Amino acid sequence: MPITEIVRTLCSAEGVDGNGRPVQVALVYDTDGTMGPDEKATGFPGFWLRVDGRSQGPFPDEATAIEQATCLYQACFG
Repeated sequence: MPITEIVRTLCSAEGVDGNGRPVQVALVYDTDGTMGPDEKATGFPGFWLRVDGRSQGPFPDEATAIEQATCLYQACFG
């Protein structure tokens, strides 16, 4: 399922990569836009990563998404 444009951002980081290019990494999860209870959100718990507007995921749980986000952050901002 593609990520919707209505998401809840759990955390994000911005910085400059080794080439001087700005990079943004965000951990988000997909919601259906109704702002209902989390367990009723579309794709719950559809945790995704967004890197410079590109989406990766969904990940099976928040811990897996955070692990991947940490790797991406270190690769981008090392």
